[in-house]
Formats: sequence, C-alpha cells, structure tokens
Amino acid sequence: MDDWAKELKETWTNLSAQAHFQGDAQQARAAHLASRAVRSVLLYGIGAFAQRPRMVTGTTPRTLERDVPPDAEIIGFDDELITWQKPTGFARDPNAHPEWAATIWSGARAALLTQRHRDDNTYAGALHTPPGTVVAFRTDALYLTQPHDWPHHHQPGDYLLRGHLTGPVTAPTTEEELLTLRDAGRGALTAERKA
Repeated sequence: MDDWAKELKETWTNLSAQAHFQGDAQQARAAHLASRAVRSVLLYGIGAFAQRPRMVTGTTPRTLERDVPPDAEIIGFDDELITWQKPTGFARDPNAHPEWAATIWSGARAALLTQRHRDDNTYAGALHTPPGTVVAFRTDALYLTQPHDWPHHHQPGDYLLRGHLTGPVTAPTTEEELLTLRDAGRGALTAERKA
C-alpha cells in the first residue's frame, strides 16, 4: 500500500509541475486536470479505507408500501416501486484500515500548524503567522488576514494562494459567511491575475 501511495504522490507531483511549466495552454490545462484526478484518487482512495456504517438499498412494490422497513429513508419512487435505503450499523470490515486514513488526515491537520521547507530553511503554517491573523481552518486550508510569502515548489502539501481580498473585511461568524468571503477572494485573485 505504501508503494502505491508513493507512486500516486510522484505522479501527482509530476503532473502538477507539468501543468505549471508547460508552454502550451491546452497541455497545461490537461496536466492540471490530471493532477487533480490523481489527487482525488490518492486522498479518497486512502480515505475509503476508513470504516463507515454500511447502507442497504432495497425496493418494495408500491402495492406493498407497508413492507418498507420503518427505519428506511425513501430515496425514490415511481408508479410501481419504492426505493429505500437504511443503515445496517457497523460491521467489522476485514479490508477497513481507518489507521491509514487517520495517518493522512492527521498529517494534513498537523501541516496547518507547521511544516518545514528544508530547501528554503523556512517554516509555514498557522504557528508562523503574527498573532491574531488566523481567521479559520478548514481541512487543509488556512484563512488569514494577510498574505505570506511561503515557498511553493508545486509539491503536495505546499501552501498555495487561492484567494485574496484587500481589507478591511468584516470577520465571518458563520461557515456560510466564511465561504462567501472565500469565493469573493478567489474571484478577486482570478481577476487580478488576468489584469
């Protein structure tokens, strides 16, 4: 499994670099999309090893509507059938390895706080920002009140500037407000780069 993850990570890194340095816009876009696909396979493939409750999906004829299990959620129906889904609880899956998923996600969470860039002899992350500049954490993203000049070598785990708003901006108090600011920041950065 470790070899598989390393190969995917190398592929992701190579495609990301190709997307960045490719002279042909179409080839760069294709490499970018391929790198995102490999990233998804890596993150969600390993994440799938985490154990989750199992769901059962079934159908019942409309004429026997009373036979739909009482704890089932109806997810669709037509003139003849009712389609339903219900959790069956946790059953030990011999192929489940939640520790693999936990290792990946805990590494991502730790990198939010601090990560060392050996090539540049510098650190990045929330612990390396001035006090009061961290607005929020979300999975593998930091929301800050000011930009930072952290190194970006197109490697998995490097911080990438995805949005920027010139302030002052009212601090978000809900996730919806945070996501609205995020989207506005991404739009502003895209417009700034096109100008």
